[in-house]
Amino acid sequence: MKFSFVLISALCAILGTQAQGQRLKMTPERPYIGDTVNLLYHPDSALLATGKPIKGAVYIYDTLYHWHAVDLQMKATDSGYTFTVPLTSDNGLWAFKFRAGAAVDNAHDTGYILMGSVPGRQWKAAYAGYGTLRASRYDLGIPQYYTDFQVSDSAMFFWMGQEIGYWRAGRVFIWPYVKARAMMEGQAGLNPDSSEIIHKAANYMIKAPNLTSKDLYTLALIFDKYIHNKGVADSLYKVSGPITQKKADYKAIQAAKTPEERLALSEKFVKDYTPDPEMDALAGIDYTRGVYMNIFAVSIAKKDTSVLARHINTAPFSMLTFAYYKMVEIPYGDWKTMPAKEAYPFSQRIMDKVAYLKANKPAEFYYYTPSEFVEYLDDAFKYDYITHASILKETGCEKEALPMVLKLQDEWNYTNATLNQLEASLLEKAGDKKKLDEVLHNSVRMNQASTQIIDLLKKEYLNTHKDTEGFDAYLNSMKDAHTMELLREHVQAGIMNREAVPFEMKDLNGKTVSLAAQKGKIVILDFWATWCAPCKAAMPGMQMAQEHFKKDTNVVFYFVDTQERDPAYKEKVAKFIKDKKYPFQVLFDNGDEYYSKYAKLIQTSGIPFKVVIDGKGNIRFAQTGYMGSPSGLADEIEMMISLAK
Repeated sequence: MKFSFVLISALCAILGTQAQGQRLKMTPERPYIGDTVNLLYHPDSALLATGKPIKGAVYIYDTLYHWHAVDLQMKATDSGYTFTVPLTSDNGLWAFKFRAGAAVDNAHDTGYILMGSVPGRQWKAAYAGYGTLRASRYDLGIPQYYTDFQVSDSAMFFWMGQEIGYWRAGRVFIWPYVKARAMMEGQAGLNPDSSEIIHKAANYMIKAPNLTSKDLYTLALIFDKYIHNKGVADSLYKVSGPITQKKADYKAIQAAKTPEERLALSEKFVKDYTPDPEMDALAGIDYTRGVYMNIFAVSIAKKDTSVLARHINTAPFSMLTFAYYKMVEIPYGDWKTMPAKEAYPFSQRIMDKVAYLKANKPAEFYYYTPSEFVEYLDDAFKYDYITHASILKETGCEKEALPMVLKLQDEWNYTNATLNQLEASLLEKAGDKKKLDEVLHNSVRMNQASTQIIDLLKKEYLNTHKDTEGFDAYLNSMKDAHTMELLREHVQAGIMNREAVPFEMKDLNGKTVSLAAQKGKIVILDFWATWCAPCKAAMPGMQMAQEHFKKDTNVVFYFVDTQERDPAYKEKVAKFIKDKKYPFQVLFDNGDEYYSKYAKLIQTSGIPFKVVIDGKGNIRFAQTGYMGSPSGLADEIEMMISLAK
């Protein structure tokens, strides 16, 4: 009876996916271990709509209970995409997934799953693979295979029990088996420590011969956490090997009271212990957050840049993105305090490591196929690649920067103003006018144009026109209608009508400016600070908006400097505005007096913070943050002002 239920479940898992639009068909329909299966895939409409290449992946669970992720070699035909999969005896389960760009087809979160079998029974690893794949919270399957689907703890207990019962896999799966049972009993209002099944599993395991350190530590956890027999648990901890001391040293890091102590203990920890993913997971040891984050965060805060060279070959991947952000993006890209020549060694070292990882996928990323892993890396570094290309350009490496930028544009498709500007400057220097024109026009089309790009287009416009009288209309004619309509809808959705806070602030010359004196005018307040990178990044777009209304005396822009920390901030502000040649009227907040009042009124926080006040003294729009496009910001502000009128 047990075999019948499992076999029917397995067949439903396959046949159910075929019934969903007949997207995945296989021959033979009921394959066995030893067969080679021919599969035909009809892409989901969502995948076809992307216009991107259709790609496939298969996640294989082998009979040693390890996952392998493989890119499918699919052939496009008039009928769909064909490929073959040999059902070898060293594997027990195959799960398929298809994607195109960001769209994914996993049978609407039910899965394309093939459980290995022989006549009359399921093959080794089929039960366990089916359970672990569908209960991702146990961290034993493919974490990104499903989006929201999860089976219950009782289902997980059943599938683990099947594998243990039929294939004597108790040593491998006793922990998830006991954990699932404990969860079941807890949900039923029972006390897991009196569970006959949990006691039986633990006692059976403890009598097994040749127990490994992992076996002993797992048993210690079961007696400690679920059976609550501290005496047996402690005795097992003592004989379970170095993991007990490793856990104690890890706890000492978390208990450290000073950054210096955390750094010293973390450095010693990575020197004394080699990562062991399975044992570390059982012991709750997180090398990324609990160890390496201390090393990198504290070292970088102490301006010890040698941390990158010391640990780049052993640190988890996420530390590379963290290090790039802290050591390159902030000082070079945001604060502009690090010149490109100084940023280059750090940026290039990390980029070299990323290139190495693309060709040598770490074992910790077992759940990605090689191509998926490359896509994952590229997505994690999508903004950093632009920064690195900028560093290459500034250090005279245009020949390396231009191919990199052209490749990035294939992915970004002119939706990033910084990349567009970088490509335009490289093409201009290379003398590629045809490609430059393409970049200029597409940047405006996607409303991701910088002031430099607008200036280049203005220069081009003047080649065929006597003046710039019709230039704004020319620019607007290039913009994508759908993009602009979405922007209008976004702006209109934010309209409000709240009485503005009266203010009196002094400008750079010590002259007092008040809201009361601006009656009948549209007033735009832009709250910013010299330490705020997004504030300064948004200023070219605000300059474009101000330029648009330069002949309109009923529209006034005030750039309110707020929340400054430097005692000499007024001199710092004056120098910044002068160096950048911004035609802005700057007002000084009293600490953050008016910023706080406006932020409280709008119920928001953070800068840059822009407020549009109508001629009657009412707030009509308020916006926090900056999305990165000067031309997009200018259009947004212009729409707000027009509606406020």
